[in-house]
Amino acid sequence: MMTNTVTPTLAFPATLSSMSTASLPWVPWAMPGAYFKLLHADPASERFSLLIRVEPNSPAPLHRHIGAVEGLVLEGRFHYDNDPTLEFTPGTYLYEPAGAIHRPISAEGAVMFLVFHGAIEGLDDAHQVTGKINWQWHVKTWERALQQAVQSTN
Repeated sequence: MMTNTVTPTLAFPATLSSMSTASLPWVPWAMPGAYFKLLHADPASERFSLLIRVEPNSPAPLHRHIGAVEGLVLEGRFHYDNDPTLEFTPGTYLYEPAGAIHRPISAEGAVMFLVFHGAIEGLDDAHQVTGKINWQWHVKTWERALQQAVQSTN
């Protein structure tokens, strides 16, 4: 019996590229109750673009952005623990500068499009680094999940 094997890769043309995100799988992210779809990763700039889905009441860790983050809330809502009066709702664009430290909270869950201009560091309550995810972590995690999906269909 012959099986087809597909090795997923991230190969993007030098010009415009597009994809249907609806057909992409949701892959478990670095925090419990969160999932991502990797849309793009650029090794030269270390930027990466994601769709992120957060389930209601998922415990988000305190974290710091090494590079700025730009985002657009598509569904749901969230706020940061240090300012519950400032809610981010569908259609809200947000910009978080490099060095921003916060803990997002979402009682109802959310879906967001995000462009990260660098890594994210998980922090403990004393602001000591507990972990780090960057474009490489996302590419490896994405490709591993896609490879497992292909293997489970064979």
